[in-house]
Amino acid sequence: MIEQLRDYVLEGEISPETIKSENQVIVTANMDGQGNYYFYGKKPGDTITLRVPKPEAYTDDLLKFQSKEENYIEKEFVIAAIVSRPLAQEQDFLNTEVWENAQSIIMTNEQMKENFGITNYSFIHASPAEGAETASVSNQLLQTIRDVPKAVLQDYTSAIETQRNYLNQQQIFFSSIAVILLIISLFHIMNSMNHTILARRKEYGIMRAMGITDSGFYKMILQTGILYGLLADALIFVCYHYIFRRVMDYYMAHVVQFLHVTSTVPNMVLAGIMVLNVVLAIVAVMIPARKMIRENIISEIRR
Repeated sequence: MIEQLRDYVLEGEISPETIKSENQVIVTANMDGQGNYYFYGKKPGDTITLRVPKPEAYTDDLLKFQSKEENYIEKEFVIAAIVSRPLAQEQDFLNTEVWENAQSIIMTNEQMKENFGITNYSFIHASPAEGAETASVSNQLLQTIRDVPKAVLQDYTSAIETQRNYLNQQQIFFSSIAVILLIISLFHIMNSMNHTILARRKEYGIMRAMGITDSGFYKMILQTGILYGLLADALIFVCYHYIFRRVMDYYMAHVVQFLHVTSTVPNMVLAGIMVLNVVLAIVAVMIPARKMIRENIISEIRR
């Protein structure tokens, strides 16, 4: 489970061997209302002091940290990494319904035994095979652990499936908006380029009257289309890296509050969009150019 926490690392590195050998810990950060993470101003490499009650006998004063000093164990640890969430949470000492932003200090079982004398404490994380009947698996696990003292089984499969469906619906929604905007953009590009070329019909008519060949005319228009496409690609690149990407990162982290922001568009997709943009610009200018070639030069000049 400690190795799986690497997917949620905000700062630092996770190495189970180093954590055990150097007596380090992993801590979970709080998240404020805007999706910003923090852990009391601490960074990986900083030290924290952890005080826990001795496990002999628990009283109200002991759990409120109002008992005598000799009833507590106090240890100093180095922070190895800060993560955005734990994979499991202990609920015996901390009511998570009251302390929604309760911190988690994560260490290995060996460290818990050596530092605080806590034994027979473990979590087992199991993921069902694809296509397995989770209800049947849960029932079998319950039968297996029914004689184990203080053993608790928590089945998150239905919650995971619900969350996955929610994320799929979000993806479909945003993908649909992107497709609609793409279609609108295509029509806008075609109409704008068509108008740009036809607006210079008289100029092109004079050039044809002065003796430019059809192939020379097509070549000139082709160069214009390529230039428009490249300029648009440069604008897309600048806007994406310095505006759109930052807006997407902010939205996903501070509005949707995703644990992992992966809003980066793959390079192949970005390159494909730029190539498509140049192709569209070429097509958009060649259509009116072909139309002008078919018309009479005198009529074009008079327009």
